[in-house]
Amino acid sequence: MNSVPACIFSALLLLASVSAQQAPPAAAVPPQTPTAPATHAQATTAQQGYRIAGVVVNSLTGQPVASASVAIAPVTRGTERDFSQSVMTGADGHFAFATLTRGKYSLAATARGYSLQSFDRHDAYASAIAVGPDLDSEHLVFRLQPDASIEGNVTDENNDPVQYAMVRLFQTNIEDGVRKTVSVNQAQTDDQGHYHIGHLEPGAYYLAVAARPWYAQNVRGSRNPPSPESSSPQAGQDDASLDVTYPLTFYPDVTDSAAATPLQLTPGDRETADLVMRAVPSLHLRIHTGATAQSAVLGRMIFPRVSQRLFDGYLESAYNSPTSWVAPGVIEISGLSPGHYVIEIPPSTGANDKSNSRGWYREIDLTGDADLSASEGPAFATITGTILFEDSRVPDHSLIQLMNPDTGETFSNEISPNGTFEFNSNNVRAGRYLVTLGTPQRFYLKKLVATGARMVGRTLEVGPGSSVHLAAIAARGAGRVDGTVLRDGQPFAGAMVVLVPQDPANNSPLFRRDQSDSDGTFTLSNIVPGPYTVIAIANGWNLEWGNPAVLQPYLKHGEIVQVPAEGKLQVKVQVQ
Repeated sequence: MNSVPACIFSALLLLASVSAQQAPPAAAVPPQTPTAPATHAQATTAQQGYRIAGVVVNSLTGQPVASASVAIAPVTRGTERDFSQSVMTGADGHFAFATLTRGKYSLAATARGYSLQSFDRHDAYASAIAVGPDLDSEHLVFRLQPDASIEGNVTDENNDPVQYAMVRLFQTNIEDGVRKTVSVNQAQTDDQGHYHIGHLEPGAYYLAVAARPWYAQNVRGSRNPPSPESSSPQAGQDDASLDVTYPLTFYPDVTDSAAATPLQLTPGDRETADLVMRAVPSLHLRIHTGATAQSAVLGRMIFPRVSQRLFDGYLESAYNSPTSWVAPGVIEISGLSPGHYVIEIPPSTGANDKSNSRGWYREIDLTGDADLSASEGPAFATITGTILFEDSRVPDHSLIQLMNPDTGETFSNEISPNGTFEFNSNNVRAGRYLVTLGTPQRFYLKKLVATGARMVGRTLEVGPGSSVHLAAIAARGAGRVDGTVLRDGQPFAGAMVVLVPQDPANNSPLFRRDQSDSDGTFTLSNIVPGPYTVIAIANGWNLEWGNPAVLQPYLKHGEIVQVPAEGKLQVKVQVQ
């Protein structure tokens, strides 16, 4: 099931590290699975309580981890006192919690060189430990993965350190059921050009470095006339030699994300990755916005958003590209390097400037200096809507959200007390958007209709510059599915459980996931009523569970369910 929030366990583990009390180590026992039959010694009475016990080991070597902080928290949240049990492992790596009441407990641990980890974690999921009659919760083997790290030096073509460069770390992983490469961490080089990124999990990582030469002078135009000194031939040559930039550089020293080499980290790896930044002539992009001279004089500031598409469409803002007015209505973006860019001008906000009020965007392959006109690019879409909450007023802080699965962008808009919303101030470009509802209460989108755009399931297909209106009905009463994963008639722990909607390609917001606990049970909650298929997969955490083609062979052997509003279902699923 979902793990307890890290902040709670962090407090517990800090308590364990400073506490003078330490639970006595449990007797050495041979490792067994949590679902093994209970021993006679564990047949404790309700008066004595139950125990959770086991050993913390290094996942690579199997050696015990001494002085690890281990904490438990009941799955059903209660008072602060419920979260106060934490211990330190002994020299043999053993830990024990005694006098526990019947129920389920989340388990987490950390140690020097090991990040905070939940028991049998996968993504944001982990297996809770069930305690009670006929359940073995005293022979746990908690396999901690040692942290990995990446460090290195960033230098220029003269082997001088590049100071204070931004090092971005991207990871290829399963995001929303599909394999994607997204930004996960960042660091800055120090005054010696060195960087270090630690506490990394195993996986495939890419490095990208963004920096600006310290001596670069990229801004060529301004409102002010050039000085006599700058008009001399020698000054012009000096300006050209200083008008340079560093391209976004990927490991190992390439400027195209498609040519980047992944760093494959296993638990405990200490990878070194050095990069070299090579200055290239700066490119300049002039944008004729159509703004009036009056608006420029009044100081209507326009800040274009300049982004680059990386990897599978992920949008990354261009690093430190100076922007300046060079004439009324003309903006110049400098410090650019050759590449593919998305240029966006936000909607106008000046009271005296009615031109280009919806903003615009343009994708361009930049190979040299270029001029763009705002009239040549499509406008952003305007998306408005109304939503009716059945038998209820609009809950406070309710949001309607649009998520672009291709770029990773999410736009949110608060729903007004009268049920209206609008995205006309957001930079919503043409593309596919998943529509979701966010409320502090258990509401779901019961009906969703679009005019001005195509709506397929929960996926909205927006055209360039389109005006879209959404009409929705929200109802209270999300459903729930409780179940047990079985293998050969016995409970199976640690399986990935997926609730798959009909037409999964267009209804990804309806997916639900969980991980089976030590007794094989799972809970899928907050389900939009309707037909689904429940599947359970052993070792399926690297599968693209949101890809219909990948799901197809598993759906044939899943359990079909009809989830009613406010309903609770019980189901048994065979692990695949």
